[in-house]
Amino acid sequence: MCTLIVRSQEVDSRRTPYMIQEEEQAREYFEETRETLQLFCLSGWIEQFQQHVGNFIQARLAEAAKIIEKPEKQEEDMVHLHRLRRLVAGAFQEEELVQQPDRAFTCAKLDGAIIWDGRG
Repeated sequence: MCTLIVRSQEVDSRRTPYMIQEEEQAREYFEETRETLQLFCLSGWIEQFQQHVGNFIQARLAEAAKIIEKPEKQEEDMVHLHRLRRLVAGAFQEEELVQQPDRAFTCAKLDGAIIWDGRG
């Protein structure tokens, strides 16, 4: 039995329907990108995938920096930061998973232990 260690088994109570939708879109983006790179870049696809993940993360961190720089933060700013944190964590996890053997990636998906499934 394969098991991926997850920090918390609790579902994120601050996760909004919009976050769920955006996480699903990000998950689909990474899945499509991974499949495309595997198909057309037989060698070196992992490095290219990592570059896509890095760009995704950098864009989210730049967005978060703008919110953090605000002198006064509203409740929606805090929700926005939480959304960005979840997207960065999910992207980082995608990058980690491609470095694992295929069976570990498959087991992580089967166990529902990835961040996109609402844990975090």
